[in-house]
Amino acid sequence: MSKRAAGAATIVVVDDEPIALEFCRSTLVRAGYHVLTASSGEQALSHFKSYGSPIDLALIDIVMPGMNGVDLVKRLEKLHAGTRIVLMSGYSPGEIKRIVADNASSYRSMWKPFEAATLVQTVKNVLDTPIRMKAASGA
Repeated sequence: MSKRAAGAATIVVVDDEPIALEFCRSTLVRAGYHVLTASSGEQALSHFKSYGSPIDLALIDIVMPGMNGVDLVKRLEKLHAGTRIVLMSGYSPGEIKRIVADNASSYRSMWKPFEAATLVQTVKNVLDTPIRMKAASGA
């Protein structure tokens, strides 16, 4: 097992497309991040439940079979409210709005395909942004 840089953030990349998943993983590892991958929402939840250290950021594809990215985000927010979220999709913004309504609008989004430098800069920007904790609701 390779050592990661001291203080490197841990990121979970979730995408059902193997090429996109590997591109994101390898790009972020080269940038010094510790990366876990998941090809489904359920697999990502398993990482969050079993991983021994905090997960700093989740990079999540919006359109996936089974649990879509927005449903995964809702579940993650209940499990780990401090995890930062970046959504990504190869669909157009208009198509995403039709699929998930406005549920994705409060998260940073990236549109595939994107360059490695854009991915790394977006992740850095999100990790450098202070966490906004949502007010607890009495539901």
